[in-house]
Amino acid sequence: MRTLALAALLLATACGRPLFYAEVEIPSAVVTVPQQAFPAIPVTDFCAGAGTDPAALCSQTLIEYDLGQDLRDLLEDASTVDLRLKRLGLALTAADPMEDLSAVRKVRVFAEGRDASTPTVLLASYVRDPAAPAAREITVGTSAAVNLGAYLQAGFIALRAELEVDPGGLPAFTADVTGDFYLLVTLDWGRKAGLL
Repeated sequence: MRTLALAALLLATACGRPLFYAEVEIPSAVVTVPQQAFPAIPVTDFCAGAGTDPAALCSQTLIEYDLGQDLRDLLEDASTVDLRLKRLGLALTAADPMEDLSAVRKVRVFAEGRDASTPTVLLASYVRDPAAPAAREITVGTSAAVNLGAYLQAGFIALRAELEVDPGGLPAFTADVTGDFYLLVTLDWGRKAGLL
């Protein structure tokens, strides 16, 4: 009987999920990085890299989201994490003197890779609509096709925003950067309770 029970236990754990588990789904976890500093883009900073216009002006900014601030206990007990970026918004802070973001032609958002198992990958992009009125906010939509679970490190996820701007350049500015994430966490209750 013990052999049969052990065989059943091994079969259950071999299916890719813990024997005792729970799934927690969070359809929308909205996290804002307030007053993110974006450097000035002078008329000498030309774009480089695939998919960019070499005659355009670009700047890159690293943005770190602390998902663990509100979800640390949940993430610490997780055996798997399915994390996807649904939307990213840039909104000029109220105190910033720049009138609007009309000089921004394009925005591309990347997950910042750490090693060969987590390469840098394009998540979302925005292209300015010439017919749209000038605004103090930009929303970058995404297909949410990339699972960012492997990019999560100690509750933090690092994203890189690349801005392509008009020929006149862009002064430095600060913006609140809001990320809307989808989260599906599998919790290993057996390991947490010391059963396995």
